[in-house]
Parts: sequence; C-alpha cells; structure tokens
Amino acid sequence: MAFLNIENLTVNYGNIKALKGIDIEVEKNEIVTLIGSNGAGKTTTMNTIAGLKRSSGGRIMFDGEDITQMGTPQIVKKGLTLSPEGRQVFPKLSVFENIELGAYTRSKKERDEMLEVVYDLFPKLKERRSQSAGTLSGGEQQMLAVGRALMCKPKLLMLDEPSLGLAPLIVKEIFDLIVRINKLGTTILLVEQNARMALAISQRGYVLETGKIILKADADYLLNSEEVKNAYLGGV
Repeated sequence: MAFLNIENLTVNYGNIKALKGIDIEVEKNEIVTLIGSNGAGKTTTMNTIAGLKRSSGGRIMFDGEDITQMGTPQIVKKGLTLSPEGRQVFPKLSVFENIELGAYTRSKKERDEMLEVVYDLFPKLKERRSQSAGTLSGGEQQMLAVGRALMCKPKLLMLDEPSLGLAPLIVKEIFDLIVRINKLGTTILLVEQNARMALAISQRGYVLETGKIILKADADYLLNSEEVKNAYLGGV
C-alpha cells in the first residue's frame, strides 16, 4: 500500500458533490502534484486529508493507518500536515511565535531541532524572528507558513498553492525550497496553479476536474500531453 492512499473519497457540501470518488496514491519520498481548474476540488481534497473537512465516503490511509475519521490534531501527530492556501499567518504575532505554533504536538527537544532546520531553510525568518508576521512581504509570509508546517516534523507535507500571488523570482525560490525539503526526507503532496513548474519538480501528477480524477500519469507525460498543455499549461 502507498504511503498515502486515498480510496473512493467523496465529499459533499450540502447537496453539492465536491469530490466524486477520487483515488490518489503518494509513495514515500515522492513529490506528487494535483492540478485542475478553480473549483475542481483541489483544496477540498487537501482539507479532507488534513481532517479539516469530513468525508462523505471512502477511506484515507496514511503510513499504514486509517486516518479517515481522525481529527486534525491526531493527524498532525501522525506526521501529516498542511500549509494552507492564502498563508494564514497570525499577523499580530511575531515570526518566531508563528513558527513555534507549528510545534505544539512536539517535545521541546524536537521543537528546538526543527527550529534549526527551519532557520537553515529560511534564513530570512531568522533575521525577522522578532518582527510581526503582518509586516512581512507576501513571499516571506509564504516561507513562514511553510516553516510553521515543518515545525511538527512531518513525514508528509501538503502545500496548497504555495506560489499564489508571488513575483516570479520569489516563485522560483519557493520551488527550490520545496525540492530541498523533499531531499531532506519529507514526502510532498502539492496543489499549485503554476502547473508547469509544479510538474517539473514532481515524479507524478493527477488532474482533477469537477470532483473527479480524469488523468493520472508520470509528471513528464503530463508536461508533454497536448490535452494537459491546452487545458492547464497555457497551450505551449
């Protein structure tokens, strides 16, 4: 069984079927990208895996354990965490306080160890640790959101639109950091509007459309697929 194994997952918002029986597998140490247009169900998928949204049916297995009915705190303790769309930092708290909040499930020793890892990955956060998070640039807030998610020492990190609203140079920096995090041994499930860049750093990808997986393949295949190019990569 895959490290993360999603089987026939369904999610409803009232009478609206947001996810219609999707299957996704993520192997250990992979980067896997989920692409699709707005409203396809990408964020719903991530939130459901993280326990923020209850499924209507199906099963979510992580590291050999059924987490379908677990709450978010339990899921985080198991080693699966989400850096959400829109960053969602606490603007009035300092950078350090925001980072520290990510380690609430870990011991002081683990927290101290991960703080060094986060500061090594994001030296700007160390420089600005006493600043209010709300005074950071958009790129720095995104780094803070990822750093906070890393503080719980995740086995699998989910990133929802990490490049959203950022300048091209900052986007490249974020993607370079995602690769570095993966090379440190963290498996990554990525939802990203910049499908081309996301697939370029991934091993495999899934295409989600109106709550259904319509295509799954190696990232190279998706990058060169005329159907995917025309729909999600700007037709080039």
